[in-house]
Amino acid sequence: MQPVVTAGEMKAIDRRAIEDYKIPGIILMEHAAQAVAGAVRERFAPVRTAVFAGTGNNGGDGWAVARLLLAAGWEVTVFHPGPGTELPPDAAANKEMALGFGVPDRPWDEVLQAPGLIKDYGLIIDALLGTGFRGTVTGDYARLITEINGSGLPVTAVDIPSGVEADTGGISGPAVRARLTVTFGRPKVGLMLFPGREAAGEVVVDTIGLPGPLLAGPASFYTLDPEEAAALLPPRISDSHKGNYGRLLVVGGSPGLTGAPVLAGLAALRCGTGLVTLGLREGLALPEKPPELMTTRWPALRWEDFQAVVMGPGLSRAADGKELLWRLLAAEQPKVLDADALNLLAGEEGWWQQLQGPAVLTPHLGEMARLCRVSPDTVRAERLDLVREKARQWGVVLVLKDAVTLVAPPEGAVYINPTGNSGLATGGTGDVLAGVIGGLLAQGLSPEKAAVLGVYLHGAAGDLAVAQLGAAGMIAGDLLQRLALVIKRGTECGKI
Repeated sequence: MQPVVTAGEMKAIDRRAIEDYKIPGIILMEHAAQAVAGAVRERFAPVRTAVFAGTGNNGGDGWAVARLLLAAGWEVTVFHPGPGTELPPDAAANKEMALGFGVPDRPWDEVLQAPGLIKDYGLIIDALLGTGFRGTVTGDYARLITEINGSGLPVTAVDIPSGVEADTGGISGPAVRARLTVTFGRPKVGLMLFPGREAAGEVVVDTIGLPGPLLAGPASFYTLDPEEAAALLPPRISDSHKGNYGRLLVVGGSPGLTGAPVLAGLAALRCGTGLVTLGLREGLALPEKPPELMTTRWPALRWEDFQAVVMGPGLSRAADGKELLWRLLAAEQPKVLDADALNLLAGEEGWWQQLQGPAVLTPHLGEMARLCRVSPDTVRAERLDLVREKARQWGVVLVLKDAVTLVAPPEGAVYINPTGNSGLATGGTGDVLAGVIGGLLAQGLSPEKAAVLGVYLHGAAGDLAVAQLGAAGMIAGDLLQRLALVIKRGTECGKI
């Protein structure tokens, strides 16, 4: 697991590095500047560069970057608030060093008074506001950011684009649109969530020499890298049969919605599940049933015949579905509740008190709003706290589907998924995800690991599909074969 930190958590890591490991803060600032200057030199040819340095330690990083680029032969100018501006000690020291090296500097009033001035440059370094920023950018900072964005020049952000909140990715007012962000220590939550994720561009994480034990410490959030995702895949053994890889039941389907359980069932098979059965209402006919999927009818269902159950894809909100859902809640089998299973739960007070056995819930924002009895806007605004709170209250693993999907267990850190794209915003992809998670549950993964790996695989298959088909033309069925391909890549290459 790769920790993803809040601004407060990163500040605590920095403080411990200084106090416990006796690393001077100015050394950490130098390492940060080296990381930025190195990343810039790897990606850009030497070009006239404007560094915008603010009044905090982020600005100190900017002064140090300017000095290093000048030493490497680049033409660099630092734009800053002007003489007499008080800086923190390490930032002030780096300003003095940069001026001693001969770095040219200009007050940023010149940019504000002569719009278009920075178009004479070829690259911008954004060191205006750091991870401590909260709220709305106003005044000179807002005007400078507007000028930076309007220049059309490539921008490298120091730690985080100015105007992006490090803890949420929220943007209120103008924010720098970077091509590259070099962040320090650990990735910040706000670099992984929209709209901050989009503002950041390419993100490079540099440890800047911080001690490993500090970086490996507990955090409120985490993500997976490609190697860690591959390590979670259920193993395949040569001397095995279909029964070794689990039996999954997918309960759903209703007139006009028969494709949903089929997508879920096929997704589970593509993820390695040994046997998948669709549990359908009496009299419901599938227009075309894939031969790999078995079927049974609701009166004949026996939960104990399966290692896991998915309920909800295409279910509808009819009374017979609600009755069956209540039977499933009382069963010990691991279960994934999706779509109309969630909508049926939302109408019942205290439904979680009836829940037996492990459960994974997979709501999108609208379904989560109904479950919590708040607006979708409230869910979006409070999603980081809400997903953690409700997973604990309900005693479930909660998968909140969005442009960036979150997975919260009843206890512990929240997972932020790094994979996926806008091509997944189409009907049926949620059914595929439910099938993937259910299939991994049936193969013996814990609910949390099944949810985390399932979301990662689902997004990775979407990334493969969008690379081949484009986002606009993707459909849910495009994910099925690509699920098999990303798993193949994981088993053969050790990373997904």
